[in-house]
Amino acid sequence: MKQLTVCLLAALTLSFLMGCPPTSQSKKKLQPLFRITSVLDTGQEPSFLVTEDFNLDGNLDLVVLNSAEDTFSFFQGNGDGSFQDQVQYKTGAGPICIAVADFNGDGFKDIAELNYRDQNIQIFMNTGRGGFRNTGKIIKPGRIPINLTAGDFNEDGYPDLAVSLRYYKVAILFGRGTGKFKDPVTIQVKGQPTGLVVGDYNHDQHVDVAVALAGSGNVGVEILWGNGKGEFEQSQLFKGGGQPLTIANVDANNDGFTDLVTSSNSLHAMTMILNNKDKTFTTLRDFSAGEFPKFVAVADFTGDGIADLAVSNATKDTVAVTQGRGDGTFMYPPIDHYVDEYPQGLVTGDFNKDGRMDLAVSCRDKNLLTVMLRKNIRKTRPATPQSAPS
Repeated sequence: MKQLTVCLLAALTLSFLMGCPPTSQSKKKLQPLFRITSVLDTGQEPSFLVTEDFNLDGNLDLVVLNSAEDTFSFFQGNGDGSFQDQVQYKTGAGPICIAVADFNGDGFKDIAELNYRDQNIQIFMNTGRGGFRNTGKIIKPGRIPINLTAGDFNEDGYPDLAVSLRYYKVAILFGRGTGKFKDPVTIQVKGQPTGLVVGDYNHDQHVDVAVALAGSGNVGVEILWGNGKGEFEQSQLFKGGGQPLTIANVDANNDGFTDLVTSSNSLHAMTMILNNKDKTFTTLRDFSAGEFPKFVAVADFTGDGIADLAVSNATKDTVAVTQGRGDGTFMYPPIDHYVDEYPQGLVTGDFNKDGRMDLAVSCRDKNLLTVMLRKNIRKTRPATPQSAPS
């Protein structure tokens, strides 16, 4: 991923940042929404993180990739916000991303794990007993894979995979329903693809793929419109931030259509891309949510029915929560929650089953996973708007 991050001069960086500088009033410290309740030991340099109820006991579990030792750690949830000690599984070289789906139709969620240095995907089947089994099948998606996601693109009931490849391609691998996949079919895209996410963005009941494009060449977001037959129509290129490396779904204006948000860590900026409901999108002005934003988690953290954003800020050692206003814009300043060094992967879920959304974040430089439970706070919303439509 370092090869995809463009290093800009400080003056250029500042010129891309959000136009409304914080006032002295907007800088006042806001009350944290979350409290750290547990810190879990991981492998070396934990990065990409997912949450799911893998053993179907009603409690959310955690899986984190340990990028420096080629493993992933599985933490079984206890349902009270705590987790059991890690169980580690060996991966290929350079694990970079995970997609979760039931690849063999047994009712349990499995793991597709992408290895950057080995340039392959390995499938770990859920045993149904709180563990995983590597199938031993090596899947080659194409040259220099960056990210992956899962979705049923041909509507045969079997999850498929979409993989971003550095050299202007997205590979589609159709699932066979047994944990095995057909050979990749590649789609040429308009730039160097990084993050991927799936959704039905035009409400035609078919799964689409939203692709963030960064690096050299065209920069922004491209949609691959699915037709339910495993075929895709390419959209125009939409503005999506200066160097969008991660992308997430969010209904930011509560209109029932899925919008997109990207993070550009080299520019310290977030970008909201609103769905116009006609297969086009409107890009709002960049806004700030911290320093070197890495991953984004979306949830209604305040309980007001409006989607909020949580962002891991790698060089500031914080998780920043930016509260939504319900019109596609977000409040300033974000609410900082200090964690251990170099936070990376970030997920949200109700880990203690109290009806409030919690957070978990991997802290790379301390080999830790931090669990943050939502505090019972009623009034937290600041009054200063952060961004406005361009």
